[in-house]
Amino acid sequence: MKKVVYVEIDDEVTSIYDQIKRVKQKDIYVVIPRKSILFQSVVNLKILKRKMDEAKKNLYLVTTDRIGKHLAEQAGIPTYEKVKVEEIKARGEKKASTQIEPIQARPNSVLKDIPKRVREKKITIGELIRDFRDQHSKSKKKSTEIEGVYHYVRPNRRFLGFILAVSLGLFFLVTYIVLPGATIYVKPKFDNIEHSINVTLADRDKNQNLLNRNEPNIIASELIETVTQESRTFETTGKRFDGVNASGNITIINTSEDQWTLVAETRFETEEGIIFRIKEPAYVPPQTTAENGEATPGTLEVKVEADPFDKFKGKVGDRGNIEPTRFTIPALSSFNQERIWGESQAPMTGGITRYQPVVEDADIIAAQKQIEGNLVEIAKEQLKEHIESMNQLNETNLVLLGSDQFLEIELQEVRVPENIAGSTQESFEVFAQIKATGIAYDYDQLFELLKKNLKSRTHPDMKIKEESIRPESIIFEPVNPEGYDEALGQIKMTASIEGIQEYVIDDSLQAGVRFTTRMKEKVLGLSIEKAEAYVANLPEVEDVEIKLWPFWLSRIPRIADNIEVKLMEN
Repeated sequence: MKKVVYVEIDDEVTSIYDQIKRVKQKDIYVVIPRKSILFQSVVNLKILKRKMDEAKKNLYLVTTDRIGKHLAEQAGIPTYEKVKVEEIKARGEKKASTQIEPIQARPNSVLKDIPKRVREKKITIGELIRDFRDQHSKSKKKSTEIEGVYHYVRPNRRFLGFILAVSLGLFFLVTYIVLPGATIYVKPKFDNIEHSINVTLADRDKNQNLLNRNEPNIIASELIETVTQESRTFETTGKRFDGVNASGNITIINTSEDQWTLVAETRFETEEGIIFRIKEPAYVPPQTTAENGEATPGTLEVKVEADPFDKFKGKVGDRGNIEPTRFTIPALSSFNQERIWGESQAPMTGGITRYQPVVEDADIIAAQKQIEGNLVEIAKEQLKEHIESMNQLNETNLVLLGSDQFLEIELQEVRVPENIAGSTQESFEVFAQIKATGIAYDYDQLFELLKKNLKSRTHPDMKIKEESIRPESIIFEPVNPEGYDEALGQIKMTASIEGIQEYVIDDSLQAGVRFTTRMKEKVLGLSIEKAEAYVANLPEVEDVEIKLWPFWLSRIPRIADNIEVKLMEN
């Protein structure tokens, strides 16, 4: 089963998650309109993706927003342009028939006609009836008296037809010239714009005089400190073999003509790489030849015991309980291995696999690194929480400078139990404490400064789309590699911001008036095809669509006032 959820253009990521987390289906399709604020940052999509992964649900986006598709691809979220599934109405959605239009306010006015008291005598119903009857009888009598005076005259049909034809002609002429209208829907071309400025983040405590002078490109900042500590239990990864090695007897076979001496601890290896050793020196007699020429190899039966580890460093234990097999002596050359070897006639026995957990030095080092890394992430969150508390208390909008270059971490203490290395235990505890120092800056001041500078760099015939200026597009880069100047309490940085500028085609600005006037003059009386071709080739236009009224018209009106220019809906 899959469900689809519709969201509004201004729904934030938290609002969207609140809507879809109650859906029981595993596959959830979220329909998002173009220019949704959810597409202002790939961080929003990554947060939503992570939340859905934690809920073990599959998230799909349905949108036609080109930028939204690109961000969703970066966040690893599949996207579609349309989907046919059962609807779940977004929060707050209403039918059009139930929406209430706002009441228009009306100015107070004084009534001109003030009601007055009628002083004449009231007329009764009976008097009204009598007056009506009298007047009716008089009009009937008068009509009888003049009945013979007037004569009926038949109208001239040709004259009436002429008048009718002229009237219809005038009507259609007026309709053709005055009434026709055209609406030109234009989608303006847009372009990405980026601007960078040099700013100085100045600590409030050390640069109060500098901040009071309100010099340009000086942003207030503060040092924020937190102390974070944690105790965690870690599992040991080391193991000490505490098993029993298998043992048994083998027969050493010597096919050479010389006695072969083998020292104690000589290795005998199986095809699987399990190694057995003799515990005493062995003197293997040479091969003998009978008078009839038949050769008899020299043999010697010895006791062997398996090694704790095979040739691949794997534990042996009960793996040493092998069936009768052939053994090679790996210390010899391949030629000599064909002259002397070992064979077992009975299985090896007694091998037992058993381990004990052991705390190794590597376990302690790994635990210290892991708890320190965890504390750094916790410290970052605590710094953000501390800044949020300051914002609520002081009604400010400070934001932590996100780069790790400006986050100072001091490991104040790491504590592990004494003499724990080499001990046999399944887990051990580590305690650590760090101090984190970050830099918070006045976000509103910086954002307004960047936005003001970005708008000042736009093309004269274009304007910035306000919704395209996103805080997430702000990029910091320190001017000095050293970063923070502790003595001055300042950071000199280059801050960049991005936005989208589009051509002005409406009457809100002078550039739009010039554009619409020039375009109307050029399309008067043209066919739809030629008019659309002309407008589409204008440098300010991305796309165009023209609609005429009445529907049977095929050309643009010849009166400029009958042409209306509107923005094309995305």
